Amino acid sequence: MSATYNTPIVVKNGRADIVVTAATEHVIAYDPATGKELWRGPGIGGYAAASPVSGLGMVFPNSYHPVKKLMAMRVDPKASERVAWQYEKGTAYVPSPILYDGRLYLMADSGMLSCLDAQTGKVIYEGKRVPKPGRFTASPVAFDGKLLLTNQDGETYVVRAGEEHEVIGTNSIGEPVYASLALDGDSIYIRGAQNLYRIRRP
Repeated sequence: MSATYNTPIVVKNGRADIVVTAATEHVIAYDPATGKELWRGPGIGGYAAASPVSGLGMVFPNSYHPVKKLMAMRVDPKASERVAWQYEKGTAYVPSPILYDGRLYLMADSGMLSCLDAQTGKVIYEGKRVPKPGRFTASPVAFDGKLLLTNQDGETYVVRAGEEHEVIGTNSIGEPVYASLALDGDSIYIRGAQNLYRIRRP
């Protein structure tokens, strides 16, 4: 049995909320009001540290060690086939993936980025690198057609979302960053090792 460190996720099935927990042996969905088990699917097969994401009627749990695996699992309790597709590359130990504009982005702990069609699992690109090697514990965030990838050195790479991998900017706060960026309105909040920064849209 492997340890599970991730946070359960609340997903929508129509108007109903469902709580999904992802672990090595099983991925299980519960009714949050009663605790009733709604469905049980295959497990992710390894350590569950990064949290799942959801959208398009699916939830996407993933593992990193001893196997790399991401699964697209249908949320609807009445679904005849629970697993829509799976992918066995590019997952991370710490950073969670992100679903944005119909595409699922996976960032490895080294910052290498892969992009999949979230509905079908079709690979759009794999293993694309940022300009400078580094370690990443912050999960990627997205807004305005861009992904923000922040490494432990406090450098944030701005990657254009879409079919082609393109780094369009690099910014640094000059101190370590381990936590994910937070977006609110016109502002980005970055928690550095020493300071909290608020960056506003011009």
